[in-house]
Amino acid sequence: MNHRHFKQILLANNIIPTSLSETKTALKLVRQKEKFILEDSAKALIHNKKILPIKNYYTIEQYFEEIKNITNQYYWLYIQINQFEAFLRTFVNHRMVKAYGIQWHLDPVMRDLNDFQIAEIRSIQKPSQALNSISFGTLELVFLNGSRYVNIFEKFIKKETILNANGTSKYSNKHQIKGLFSIIRNARNDICHHRRIGESIKTNPKYTKQRMSKSDVVNALNDLKILLEYDDRFDVQSIKLKYRSI
Repeated sequence: MNHRHFKQILLANNIIPTSLSETKTALKLVRQKEKFILEDSAKALIHNKKILPIKNYYTIEQYFEEIKNITNQYYWLYIQINQFEAFLRTFVNHRMVKAYGIQWHLDPVMRDLNDFQIAEIRSIQKPSQALNSISFGTLELVFLNGSRYVNIFEKFIKKETILNANGTSKYSNKHQIKGLFSIIRNARNDICHHRRIGESIKTNPKYTKQRMSKSDVVNALNDLKILLEYDDRFDVQSIKLKYRSI
């Protein structure tokens, strides 16, 4: 991240370093932290009614505290996404076993996915192990592509549990479900692999780094959990990160 990003994120939000030392520290910060986190921290700072600017400006120290809070939330989000992914892999495997047998990963129904044609996958005897060897993006395609979605998974989606104001289902078709998965995949790839937010989706401009926020991810994840009857009683309930003083 360069000086231009520094100005965009800090100066544009009235976060002003007051010395050369603070400027250097802030520049190190923007080189090490994800822009996704830095932007959300700036938003959290200026919308936090308990944090008041000093002479119309926010201090670097105030911003650092918000970054700590937001970073903690992102690690928490990372854990939530991973817990959902573990559930989804089991969800997919159980229903595919029931429909196509205990070696469904070798069935002709999987020929549309290149990952299931490679020798390493085809040599695996248990489908659960094969499923755990593929990326989240391919897992998404197992769920959404072709006849598998219509014949296997769609009937398990509780569309009646999330309604619009007029009483109609908020997620009434596969395209809308795919949109939720796109948000989760994008955030998962970025958070887990330290990519710039939006880089892992090239085909859906709605979820680029300019328009996607943590709340979009949280809302999409919560809706998917409801639609698939995910039970969050078994989730990790809290985490606490520790930081060295700056």
